[in-house]
Amino acid sequence: MPTTRIHHLSNDLLSVTTVRTETAWVITVSGEVDLDTVEPLRRSLAAAASPRESLPLLLNLRDVRFGDSALVNTLLAARLRLGPDRLGLVDPAPCVVRLLRLTGLDAHFAIGPRPAARPVPDSVAGVPRLP
Repeated sequence: MPTTRIHHLSNDLLSVTTVRTETAWVITVSGEVDLDTVEPLRRSLAAAASPRESLPLLLNLRDVRFGDSALVNTLLAARLRLGPDRLGLVDPAPCVVRLLRLTGLDAHFAIGPRPAARPVPDSVAGVPRLP
């Protein structure tokens, strides 16, 4: 199956594009993620998180300029819905990395530089990481 653009949702401060490739769902987020802007991201994650799907969902967070507890809550809800082996965070912006570290959640998400493959378990810590 070739890469197919599924949908693009946005508001004044946030843009979310969802693409399904042969190997994964890729959701690209840019802008500010807070209580007032998070809804397009929540809707995109819900649409791609179908229980009928087994493809991993890669969340590209490179262009996020701001994130707060709304982003954290959305990531946790997606992880609960998908499971830790289906959700990966791709190239998160420094503000996202800082937020995950401050909350202690960086060890609970597969985090990698590129959307190349499914998360694989880290044999030392047992924490999934993207290769």
